[in-house]
Amino acid sequence: MSVRTFVLAAVLAATPALLLAQSPSADPAAPVPVVHPKVGNELELGRKYTGWLYTTQFDSLFAHMSEEMSTSMESPDAMAEQFFQFTSQVGEETAVVAETVVMRKGNPQYWRTADFSMAPEPIMIRFVIVNGEIRGIGINPASQAPPIDPDQ
Repeated sequence: MSVRTFVLAAVLAATPALLLAQSPSADPAAPVPVVHPKVGNELELGRKYTGWLYTTQFDSLFAHMSEEMSTSMESPDAMAEQFFQFTSQVGEETAVVAETVVMRKGNPQYWRTADFSMAPEPIMIRFVIVNGEIRGIGINPASQAPPIDPDQ
């Protein structure tokens, strides 16, 4: 196993399943998601939420999560533990490669792709932001970015 494969596997193993939310449904009969249009402030909010993540302001993140999301994450302390496991594998952000807002499954998502001090490839941090509320968080190697809605 290459070092790159080992590190990426470790990153994904350390990232809880919830943080990998928003994966495509395997059920072709799954209902079509409700579309939540962009309101225009997702880039600004995504930067703010990422700043809170990096500066361990988990209480602030929890205050802006949907009820379903905060219930799934359990507590700010549980989220902190998951994030510290992640950073122990990839290190700290060293450079932003790209930032964008895309539509995925009918929801606006802020995508921040960045180099990290111990990661062999850029990592993508994703926030699902609907009307200012965090409805999902995803972390994955940039090479494994999920598909976006086709009408972009």
